[in-house]
Amino acid sequence: MAEKEEWLEFKLPLKEYEADLLIALLMDLPFNSFLEEEGNLLAYIKSIDFDNEVKKSLDLICEEYHLEYLQTVMEDKDWNEEWESNFSPVFIDDICTILAPFHKEVEVKGRKILLSPKMAFGTGHHGTTYGMILMMDQLELAGKRILDFGSGTGVLAIFGSMKGATEIDAIDIERLAYDNMLENFALNDITNITAFHGGGDLIRTDGSYDVVLANITANIIKENIEYLSKAVHIGGDILFSGFFENNLDELKQLALVHSLSFIKSIKQGDWVIAHFEKR
Repeated sequence: MAEKEEWLEFKLPLKEYEADLLIALLMDLPFNSFLEEEGNLLAYIKSIDFDNEVKKSLDLICEEYHLEYLQTVMEDKDWNEEWESNFSPVFIDDICTILAPFHKEVEVKGRKILLSPKMAFGTGHHGTTYGMILMMDQLELAGKRILDFGSGTGVLAIFGSMKGATEIDAIDIERLAYDNMLENFALNDITNITAFHGGGDLIRTDGSYDVVLANITANIIKENIEYLSKAVHIGGDILFSGFFENNLDELKQLALVHSLSFIKSIKQGDWVIAHFEKR
């Protein structure tokens, strides 16, 4: 029998801060999931991933924002099962409905996307995923080649495939996300997505993509923007999300350096989804 992995829960008081702000700060660390409960943000991480460097980074964030956290070793139980029990359907306008296989008798609006809800980012509940799908729906994706960088559950890649994309590469650095996206591609009978486990070094920089999707964090976008720009051909589209409005001007300036022209942006909650074109 496989040994269960030990998980840690960190409880941070929200006070005057929005949960989205704290999530954005913690997403650069190897936390796997977040819940908001009774004025607190609950952040979960595997015990094996919480090393001295991660602790130091978390302590610096808390010092800067005058926060204290309560650390708890989680009860020995199946936390994926617990996560699943709290997973509700997501309705993105009339564009698509995101469901788990155990959801029954749900009226579907638009395309039906099935996700097996493990602790991977991108279930559609978060504003960035929701906004990316809204923006993707405005693009012509039929016959296109797509890169989904930081794919999480693979939901954006799945939606792209359903909109007619012919070939999609999906990259994620987290093993849990990689395994989960493979499961989700199979659930939706998707066969034209190739999944990769790794980081920015896996990005093909030959300009062969028509569309690049990067729903990650501002820091990861900035670290990889040169490669993401080189991945898309002239006239191709890039959608960025995972950052706030106060990051947008800096991202626009950096994008110009890498031959990306700003087209427009939308907000979903506190989050920004930005559309750029390769020039």
